[in-house]
Amino acid sequence: MKNSVIDIFQRYGFTYKEKQSNNSFLTFTFKSGFFHNAEIVKIGDDSSDRESIARVITDLERLGVSPKITEYTNLTEVHNKLFNGFFQIEEWIERNLDEYEEYKNKVLGALPKGVTEYKYITAPYSCNDGDLQNDSKLLSHILEVIKSEGAKLILIEAPAGFGKTCTSFEISKKLSDDDNLPTPFLTEFSRDRQARVFNHVFVQEVDRYFRDVKSEIVSYEIQSGRIAMVLDGFDELLSDKKDIDKDDDYENAEPMLETIGELLRKEAKVIITSRRSAMFDGELFNEWLEKFDDQFEFVRFRIFSPRVSDWLNESRLFSLREAGIDISKLSNPVLLSYLRALDAQKFNDVISKPSEVVSHYFESMLEREQERQNLLMNPKEQSQFLTAVAADMIELDYTSDTKDNITSVIKSRCMELLEKARKNYPVRDRPTVDSLANTLSNHAFFDRSNSGNNRLEFINEFVFGNYIVQDILNSSSEWIASDERFVEPAVISYAPRTKDEKEKLWELLIPMQEFLSASDKFKFEIQLLNNVNSAFSKVSINSIAINEANLFEESRIENSVFNECVFRDSNFFVDNMADIVFINCKFYNCKITGRKESISFNYEFVNCYSDNDFDVLSKSDEDNKKVDINISELSTQILERFLPKGSQSIERLHIPLASLYKADLNGAQKKQVTHEIKMLKSKGLLQDAKKASYIAINKNEIAKIKLALGRV
Repeated sequence: MKNSVIDIFQRYGFTYKEKQSNNSFLTFTFKSGFFHNAEIVKIGDDSSDRESIARVITDLERLGVSPKITEYTNLTEVHNKLFNGFFQIEEWIERNLDEYEEYKNKVLGALPKGVTEYKYITAPYSCNDGDLQNDSKLLSHILEVIKSEGAKLILIEAPAGFGKTCTSFEISKKLSDDDNLPTPFLTEFSRDRQARVFNHVFVQEVDRYFRDVKSEIVSYEIQSGRIAMVLDGFDELLSDKKDIDKDDDYENAEPMLETIGELLRKEAKVIITSRRSAMFDGELFNEWLEKFDDQFEFVRFRIFSPRVSDWLNESRLFSLREAGIDISKLSNPVLLSYLRALDAQKFNDVISKPSEVVSHYFESMLEREQERQNLLMNPKEQSQFLTAVAADMIELDYTSDTKDNITSVIKSRCMELLEKARKNYPVRDRPTVDSLANTLSNHAFFDRSNSGNNRLEFINEFVFGNYIVQDILNSSSEWIASDERFVEPAVISYAPRTKDEKEKLWELLIPMQEFLSASDKFKFEIQLLNNVNSAFSKVSINSIAINEANLFEESRIENSVFNECVFRDSNFFVDNMADIVFINCKFYNCKITGRKESISFNYEFVNCYSDNDFDVLSKSDEDNKKVDINISELSTQILERFLPKGSQSIERLHIPLASLYKADLNGAQKKQVTHEIKMLKSKGLLQDAKKASYIAINKNEIAKIKLALGRV
């Protein structure tokens, strides 16, 4: 026990005084600024040591050191005492709960006046690409993983504005409320979006949270299991560009991931939230995971669109249907929170004009702001200044800035509007331009949760997107944003709007569509049109969830791959879909329209799942029996993806299946590629990877593979 006690005290910055210690008591000194203290730790019960301890105390006091005697019965007690003392756990927990209350109040601030009840509502989710879970056990499932033994990297993915941050705060609160669980260390990456090195963010957040604790001891306690790190908004640290079909983001994320990988030892639990990013499905990320395979377990949760029935009671759902409102288009947490919060009379008033439900939300919030800040600007005028701020962000490519800079933007872009608004006030109460601009910077539609860094951003993607669309509608020429990332909030905000409004937005986005990845273009078109009118050829559609869509009813897709996609209640018009591969996709209550007899020639399904008689998923009757080592030219090309020509070493242990179907393999049809992959697996040269959308080389058969390729 003696050496272990010495080790933990030294980790906490104490100096061990060996000459003033023996086998039953240990002496440590600690200096912090003006103060110089000592801890005499009794680890045994030797009555003869009383005089020795008294001499040590006298010597220390003579040197100006303030000594204290402590007695422990076991190492855990020592560790807990140091941990609780240095981290000031009670204050830390209180700060976590205060931040939770601040976040809760921020959410309530975006709802109608008088709403005081905040409730976290879960959405359907999957874990490790398993079946869709429609119950409300997301939080308990995550907590079970946190409680389990061993190091865990827990990824929580969701579309923009669909529950990442609120889930982070709920996890933090659950952990803070239970003394038997790790203490949460929650940091929001949006506080420092320009930081590209995770270690920088980590040290900065430690300094912000703790006065006398270095980042090294925080790392030690994360690994001991006493602290769980919750990193919200990991995607904020990735590339600014939205080309998610490439591994470019991995290059930006690699330094951060390497630091996280080193942190994930022993009992460490690191929870990160992120928008859906192809990086996490990418080849390089999965190789990074494999490098740490023996060190930690990777657990992936995916949150999908919320179910309206979880937010609104049956009476309100019935009223919405009676009003002719397609409730499937209301699956946005902001809008559902608004409809849930309205009193009965106001709810009936709002749905009496189905085409104006979204407009009612913004109108009511802007009217509330007039009262909250005694602001003599009507909703239309408030919308003008909010649109001006959004336009500046779009033009200069930023999403948050200091309060002073936002105030300057308001003054520079809205001077005429400010002067007009000032005239609405009585002379004696008339604010200056500076004062009125400052008032507007405190608007409820701006998020001040990061006030420690004095930065402002729009309160959520739904609100931000609304004012991005207003800028699009105001544009007198083709609307081109500084970055394609501004398209997604616009689509999110307008998805619940009327058919005409959505069609108009998609038409106005035509100039930006060429900058979108195939996955984004496909997803956004379905969200706005409920169909795909664009033609697609030789593309890969990755990691998207499609609900109640008609797929390629009036357009065509060919020679393309769907990878890790989820389809629910969707209709496939198969006559307009040719040479398509689905890899690790899931189909729930889907159907086919068209000539079913052509399906076996046009489609390949690899590691897919269907919950009904979606008969395109019929098993192939290829013969998978063991055969000799001779391989075809096509098999040679596939193996050379792992062991390129001119190389004697394996460059990749596993590769995405999609890359084989997209590769130019001498014009081979996709069915031939599927057959060849199965034959190579039957020979034992390839094998299933841990991730269903990948194929792996059999490391135990490297010699046989080289022989087959003539590399010996």
